[in-house]
Amino acid sequence: MLQPLELVSDLAKRLEEAEEASRVVLPPTPPGEFRELTVGMVSYDDFDGVYFTIQSIRLYHPEVADRVAFVVVDNHPEGRHAAALKALENRIPHYRYVPFRGYRGTAARDVIFREANSEIVLCVDSHVMFASGALSALLDHFAARPDTGDLVQGPMLHDALDNRIATHQEPVWRDGVFGAWASDPRGLDPHGEHFEIDMQGLGVFACRQKKWPGLNHRFRGQGGEEGYLHEKIRRAGGRVLCLPALRWVHLFDRPSGPPYPTRWNDRVRNHLIGWRELGWSEYEVVDHFRAQIGDGWTVEAAEGITTRAQREVTNPFAFFGAVFCLNLDDRPDRWQASRDRFTRLGIDWLVERFPAILSPRNHHYGCALSFRAMVAEAQRRDLECVLILEDDAIWMDTAEQVLAQGLAELKDRSWDLLYLGGGVREEPTPVPGCATLRTPPKIQCTHAVAVNRTAYERILKEVPPEGTEFDDWLAEYIAIDEYLPRRIADGTYRAYVLEPRIVSQPDLIVKGYLDAALEDRYTIR
Repeated sequence: MLQPLELVSDLAKRLEEAEEASRVVLPPTPPGEFRELTVGMVSYDDFDGVYFTIQSIRLYHPEVADRVAFVVVDNHPEGRHAAALKALENRIPHYRYVPFRGYRGTAARDVIFREANSEIVLCVDSHVMFASGALSALLDHFAARPDTGDLVQGPMLHDALDNRIATHQEPVWRDGVFGAWASDPRGLDPHGEHFEIDMQGLGVFACRQKKWPGLNHRFRGQGGEEGYLHEKIRRAGGRVLCLPALRWVHLFDRPSGPPYPTRWNDRVRNHLIGWRELGWSEYEVVDHFRAQIGDGWTVEAAEGITTRAQREVTNPFAFFGAVFCLNLDDRPDRWQASRDRFTRLGIDWLVERFPAILSPRNHHYGCALSFRAMVAEAQRRDLECVLILEDDAIWMDTAEQVLAQGLAELKDRSWDLLYLGGGVREEPTPVPGCATLRTPPKIQCTHAVAVNRTAYERILKEVPPEGTEFDDWLAEYIAIDEYLPRRIADGTYRAYVLEPRIVSQPDLIVKGYLDAALEDRYTIR
């Protein structure tokens, strides 16, 4: 159960999202020319931090000016800082603005590595400054090691700019985070040799773009990456290094408070997701957070937060790399209604609103292009699979249990499409050895269909982008939910449907599809 403070936070978040859904998101800056180094940062309403971080590099590191580009990922592109961040593209050479509103949190750093056009990516918080010579030393370090898969970090300086430095973090739990600041005397000399460390705070880190191991796509909000990323680098054959010359200062004080929401539940869940991915003990995560949260709240509150996070991590919907819900910008009411249903399913934290393409004269036009856009985004993020939903989907009372059974039966099977629901007028064919999976007959509607990565390329090739080719395609296929069943029938896509179908739509029930017989079961509506 949510605690009072978190209930207020959730309500404020929903009100803000409803108001922001109508705001225009500014377009990204077109990709620029190749540069040796990209300095990238994620911003959430932090124009001042972005401005001073970038301008300090341009002012005090002129020796690398012709080798550096900047990528700013705006993680709140509906916010009030967006226009100012976008406008910097007209004043700062080799600056690229990239809006990203898929999910909020520090894991949006992944976008920097996808968007950078550089051999080396230096990822920084949007309120960091570097000591003179730091960037040239970093470039020299990588130039001398052309094939390295190392993660390179550096000492964080104290605000007094004296000999107090944090060269690394010890891998221990403290104050609700994994990692405690520590200092190694080898980091005092900025001309000293690099040395291996267990981990370091992620305010500053660099690696080759092609060696980036990625962050878990299910991370949300703050926390969970320190220690986790470092271990992924090591498992990929790299080292985690402290380069003494890569010295930096970080702005911690926020007199007005952080501009982004911080929630215990996000932090606990992220650590559980990361630790589970790595095969580390989840018990230590739960034990630490129960004790840490309990110090400031009640024991019952701590138990509720950790229990909720554990339940969310094990929810079968977390199988999908992302869950996109299609919603028109001018229908925030439908988005809020769908959010209520997702909350009842325990997946409101996982679902991303995906803006639908408006096409008043022919809704099939917008639906097909929107479906294509979601598949393209899944491919761009390198997702194993994506679940695509429409905002009027209603859910069965046993959705979690049926999905869990279906996914267990899907394991080790080759598949392209998995329908959680669909418009059918004849019973699907049982799959031998399966209680839940069925082979679909002609199945219409795309209100709840999972697309595996095996199908991305073909869908994007066969469904053209907007233009004359798309017009010809639409004339032939009529709709995306006519195209898919035709290609399933001819063997192009390997598809399954769940039985019972755990998702329906009001129209399917009233128009006499088989879902009408299950009307009383669709209680999450």
